[in-house]
Amino acid sequence: MINFWKLHAFSLATTLGVVYILCAIFDTLFPPYGFLAKLASASPWPIYGSPVGFLTGFLMFTAAGFVLGALYGVAWGFWSKRL
Repeated sequence: MINFWKLHAFSLATTLGVVYILCAIFDTLFPPYGFLAKLASASPWPIYGSPVGFLTGFLMFTAAGFVLGALYGVAWGFWSKRL
C-alpha cells in the first residue's frame, strides 16, 4: 500500500517547485510585475535576482511544499478513517 502522506508531500513539493520556476520565468520576462520580486523584499533570504537566490528560493518552495503536503497527507489519512 502506498503511504498517502508521502504521495501528497512529493506531489505538492513538485508542484511548488514548478510554480517557483514559472514565477521566475515570468519575473524575468516582466520584471516590475513579478510575484517573486514582491516576495523577495519580505524574505530574510535571497530568493530572487541571482543564481544563488534562485537556488535558495527553489529549495525553500520545494521544502515548504513537502512539509505542507506531508501535513495534508497525515490529516487526510486521519480524517478519512471511519470512527
